[in-house]
Amino acid sequence: MIEKLNISDATRPILSHGAARVISHHDADGITAAGIVCHALIRLGKRFQATIISQLDHGLAKRLNEERADGNNADADRMLTIFCDMGSGHPDVVSEVAGDVLVIDHHTPIDDLSCPHVNPHLVGIDGAFELSASGAAYAVAKGLNRANIDLCGLAIAGAIGDKQLMIGANRDILNDGVQNGIITVKKGIRIGDGDIADLLERNIEIYLDFTGDRAKVDVFLEKIGVSGRLSELSDPQLRKLATALTLKLLKRGSPDAIETIIGDVYLLHREVIRNVDDFVSALHACARLSETGLALSLCLRDQSGVSHAAQASVDYQRTLVKDMRLAEPGIMQKDHIKYLQLHDAEATGIIASTVTRFLHPDKPCIVLNESDDRIKISARGTKSLIARGLDLAEVLRVAAEAAGGRGGGHSIASGAAIPKADDAADTFLATADSLVGEQLRGN
Repeated sequence: MIEKLNISDATRPILSHGAARVISHHDADGITAAGIVCHALIRLGKRFQATIISQLDHGLAKRLNEERADGNNADADRMLTIFCDMGSGHPDVVSEVAGDVLVIDHHTPIDDLSCPHVNPHLVGIDGAFELSASGAAYAVAKGLNRANIDLCGLAIAGAIGDKQLMIGANRDILNDGVQNGIITVKKGIRIGDGDIADLLERNIEIYLDFTGDRAKVDVFLEKIGVSGRLSELSDPQLRKLATALTLKLLKRGSPDAIETIIGDVYLLHREVIRNVDDFVSALHACARLSETGLALSLCLRDQSGVSHAAQASVDYQRTLVKDMRLAEPGIMQKDHIKYLQLHDAEATGIIASTVTRFLHPDKPCIVLNESDDRIKISARGTKSLIARGLDLAEVLRVAAEAAGGRGGGHSIASGAAIPKADDAADTFLATADSLVGEQLRGN
């Protein structure tokens, strides 16, 4: 299915330019997308500079233009600017960037771009579930040289990082990996690898009544008779654990979470961290701890930072669990949404996802995070809500505009930013609640 993408739109400008400026988003999908593009450029002998950022705005366009105008930049005239995992929703910003530009993205496009644009939505592929930005970047790399097929593991990691499904175009990429010995698939529990008690205590990817409490974790495991390293559990022990976790998730009414936690585990034979869930966790941790250079180096297969990244991942997971426990009592609701209002919080997308996956799957969750001179917003839904008509990309776009900001993203996961005005948050929440109600009533 990835052959449906108009890859020649991307390969032509890459091949015709001597250098590239790669700009990508600071989550696992954006970082792996950048890694794939950088690998392809290295193999073509192209010079490049890569930067990982949190958002695309007019200030960035200005800085890029100033770089290009710098008389000391010998590559300026032949440099291609490549945006990964961003750009489709910001045609106004992209149009301000001087020189030739390429956008490789999977977010819902808003209006047309005046530059080459590779996006699954443009060819009828669902960019929320079936192909991530790293998957689109992989298609471009494979189009440049079929030898780049070894980069498929990075694409799968990006898709996993964005909670995508192994269907459609993602399934094509996974098949590339399996058929060429680059990826192995086995049945298991997708929370990384390590001592099972440690994993259950600190991993927010499975948020249950014992998460963050080692004593409760030990009681749970003792009751079912399971202990040891997850990857070394016998088949009977693995089945016991999977059954017990499934029952807990069912009691919480979290069917979507079961699908993402119990099932196929992906082992990446070409990457520096073999278990895909551990790899994704390390990328997220490095990005959130402002070590994006380290995160990108992992994707470029530099072994030297693995131990540091792995420890950062453990520490960050513990922090996330602690932050989630502190945030949980503050969950509020309107007629159709759950929401939280936080101050200078980290990983608001993960908090929103945890609320809607494990605590209140009947409603989407929106987290408003007041920081500096604006309010950053993250919203998450579930597949069940999407099936009923929820489209958070539209909700956040319209609600943010009503509050004097801007937003967008995917139907199941979206973000926005609004000014820190007196009534901005109230306006946003009221508009979002009304829109969600209209969407869910319509189906």
